[in-house]
Amino acid sequence: MLAVYYTLTDRGTPKLVREFHRLAVAADTPAGKTRAAVAEMLRPSALDPDYKTLWPSGVRVTGSSVEGDVVTVDLTGLTSGVGAEAEGQAIQQLVWTATANSGASRVRVRVDGAAVESVFGHVSVREPVSRAPAIDTLHLVWVIGPQEGETVGRDVTLHLAGIVFENTLNYEILQNGKVVRHEVVTLEPGHPAMGEKKVTVRLSPGAYVVQAYEISMADSSRQHVDNHTFTVR
Repeated sequence: MLAVYYTLTDRGTPKLVREFHRLAVAADTPAGKTRAAVAEMLRPSALDPDYKTLWPSGVRVTGSSVEGDVVTVDLTGLTSGVGAEAEGQAIQQLVWTATANSGASRVRVRVDGAAVESVFGHVSVREPVSRAPAIDTLHLVWVIGPQEGETVGRDVTLHLAGIVFENTLNYEILQNGKVVRHEVVTLEPGHPAMGEKKVTVRLSPGAYVVQAYEISMADSSRQHVDNHTFTVR
């Protein structure tokens, strides 16, 4: 299973989320895994229909290699841009995906085998690029598991994550639009790191939605909502 990053729009801004995909790799190496994961990232291949890739259609990865703490990713098919606002997050989508699968901490971007000043004309990639701070880059609430569309047993492990005030996250499970369970959980470690929490709940067979969110301290509204559908067999 390889980590693939997509984006989820939060108040008009695309933020990164992650899925795990079972992918074939040409070589069971950090470079091979990186190439497979980046190829998946470039396609509209997310399991969750709310998750999107910021990269234009037609962009492909032609190679990857790892040397020390740098993974090089070679792209082709860059015939259109994404706009200045989305470009930074598109680059970070690539960086988080490539570093997650290679073990490297920085990404060198090549286009048709050559070094470039930028990919789309606004963000410099002249030097290898590192992950931007999580609090600025990631969607602030994640439902990690069950993944979208997954079928699980009756003892369901919910895997939740977030960067939220006082590490406090709400989740609820719905069936046919009705809330059948609601709980407030505390994530670890604390803000500004992304904290996590696993909760096991027992459910009857059927189709469900789990959604997680933060409650606004200003107006008690739900913020940074992420949800997945799943089935209990």
